[in-house]
Formats: sequence, structure tokens, C-alpha cells
Amino acid sequence: MVKEGCMENVDEVYGFHNIPNFDEGDIRVCEGAFFAAVTRVEIKIKGQGGHGSTPHKLRDPIAAANAVYQTLHTIKSRSIDSRENWVFTICQMTSGSTFNVFPDDAFMQGTIRSYSEEALVRIKERITDICHNTAKAMGCECELNL
Repeated sequence: MVKEGCMENVDEVYGFHNIPNFDEGDIRVCEGAFFAAVTRVEIKIKGQGGHGSTPHKLRDPIAAANAVYQTLHTIKSRSIDSRENWVFTICQMTSGSTFNVFPDDAFMQGTIRSYSEEALVRIKERITDICHNTAKAMGCECELNL
């Protein structure tokens, strides 16, 4: 809209959003960013499945996905200045379809909510490094979409 000229001669912009923890009828105003930018994260760990009786003959994407998941949680405490306001959350993990066969892959997805472009760039870099390097250390590969 800005590129098309819709914001010419506009002095202020107000956005509205439903926030469940605000009382009905409340309107709150603040200067600067109030809502974070949203970035979707999709992670696919590719291994090589096989029978549950022979885990030594395969590349376990579930174990690799678990290692990736655990390591991703270190970004907040170890990689980004604690004064930055952001959150990264994995909200879905799926893998396999039966009790006795390792699948070929595992999938997880979540969201980054951030206020700073600089922090978002660094978060994405860390997610990329962690996903690819941890998967590789577990004998798997990673496909990442963020």
C-alpha cells in the first residue's frame, strides 16, 4: 500500500487487534511497536527409517529432531542479548505412523515473534546453524523454511 501511494499525506496510523487478556471495551495506545512481527518456521529432518529392532542400521530422524528441538531453546539464553524482546516457539512436531518402525523424516514448525529486524536476522542465523549442524551430527539432513 505504501508503494502504491496509499499512505501519502497520512500523519498517523492506528491498528486494532483482539487481545484476550484486555478487558472488553479497553483501548490501549503506546508509542512505537506494540505487536511483534511474525515469522513462520518449518523444519524437516531427513533420516533413513528402518525397523525398530535394528536402530543401528538407520539414521533416526526422531532422535535428531529431539536434539534440534532441545538445542533451539538455547538461542534465547545464549545467542541474543537478553534485552531484546522476542520469542521462538515450536508448536508442532510430527513423525512416524506406527509403533515399531522408524520413519524417514520428522517435521516441526513454530513461530518467531520479534520487534527488531537485527534480532530476527540473528535468530534466523542461529536456527539455521543449529538445525543443519545438529541434524548432520546425528547422521541426518535438514530442510528449513523460514
